[in-house]
Amino acid sequence: MNGKEQAAGEKRVQEMLINPLEALGLTKPSTMRKEQFETMKKELRQMLAYMKPASLQLLCEWCEGHPGGKDRDRFPIALHILKEARRIEPPETGPSPLMLKVFGDPLGRDAIAKGWAPELLTWLKGNRSWPGNYTLSQIKAAADDPVRRLEDIEARMARARAVTPEEAEFRDRRRVALQKCRDIADEARAQRAAAQA
Repeated sequence: MNGKEQAAGEKRVQEMLINPLEALGLTKPSTMRKEQFETMKKELRQMLAYMKPASLQLLCEWCEGHPGGKDRDRFPIALHILKEARRIEPPETGPSPLMLKVFGDPLGRDAIAKGWAPELLTWLKGNRSWPGNYTLSQIKAAADDPVRRLEDIEARMARARAVTPEEAEFRDRRRVALQKCRDIADEARAQRAAAQA
């Protein structure tokens, strides 16, 4: 996100989340001083700038339903707001060092070549550790149906046979997921080359 996008995002957070909550009468958490509350709002603007308007609307509704304080008239604390924001719309972040390591390894290249890389990436996001042999067998088993389905759809398309809209949508989503894994592998290669230069 560049500076212009960040500024626009922060303005959106102010207008779609903070202003409406303050208009409802929610005030600073009782344990915070005024300057701490202003800092909290500034950090929320910065950290939630990535969110789309629809997601901010959902987050605002959640905050309205989960006010803080014993009288339920306080802003929820930033920790709770950020946790709910990640559930509604996780931030799009670059690949972690572990993802780069795995997809830069022969293991990742094999996963890409054989089509089970999206399942490997999903597992890495949830577990943040190098997968062992048993885990790899489970990941490959989970990928078996999607890999076969994509091969079947593409084979039919190559023979100019019709595919359903659902199949075309599945193919598009699967190809995007595979490309994301290839991009991570490319980034890992580029970083390795830069380190050796």
